[in-house]
Amino acid sequence: MSYPGGKGASGVAQTIINQQPPHRVYIETFAGAAAVLRAKRPAAVNIAIDLDPACTENLHRAGLPEVTIVTGDAARYLKSHPPTADTLIYADPPYPLASRRRARRLYTCEMSDAGHIRLLETLRGLSCMVQISTYPNDLYADMLSNWRLLKFQGMSRGGVMEEHLYMNYPPPAALHDYSHLGADFRDRERIQRKTKRWTARISALGELERLALMSAMAETLSGIPPREK
Repeated sequence: MSYPGGKGASGVAQTIINQQPPHRVYIETFAGAAAVLRAKRPAAVNIAIDLDPACTENLHRAGLPEVTIVTGDAARYLKSHPPTADTLIYADPPYPLASRRRARRLYTCEMSDAGHIRLLETLRGLSCMVQISTYPNDLYADMLSNWRLLKFQGMSRGGVMEEHLYMNYPPPAALHDYSHLGADFRDRERIQRKTKRWTARISALGELERLALMSAMAETLSGIPPREK
């Protein structure tokens, strides 16, 4: 399912997922083709929101049984359905026209600067985890100046562009989904091979050996010093 500005380009969705802490509820606003939602491990509750009926109809046709699909305005929905603290919102609004290589309309439902301001004011007022994607622009830099910012390269229809990912939480100490971990394709492949290799080794151990190994790993991760022999 192709979509202008979608996050299906190589490495883009993975970069976003690798910044997502554990969460029970996942809401993807301005879902479009829902590339991030479709690539990540599902949460207990998953919601995709888009104002364009054609987008939500395509998502219905794609058959996403674990996803509630909502046709409507994201800011209005979030105000009427206040998210809980264990919610992660990923917002991928149409990027401000001035930030695009060619300042032309791409979407059925574009956003004015006033619309961006209303959205950012809504997202800043929430007490949950929020990620927002955009291109470099003064409006977002000013309104989200106290949010964490990750810059990375993404592919657009016009070529490589710098993506800005704003987050209202610190670098995660744990991830919701580790399957995309890695700086690039080769790094992700290396980690996946290592994970499969260690999983096979652990599976081959006896039950008590596995429990002993898990106990030692838990103590190491919690900072408990090893017992003296």
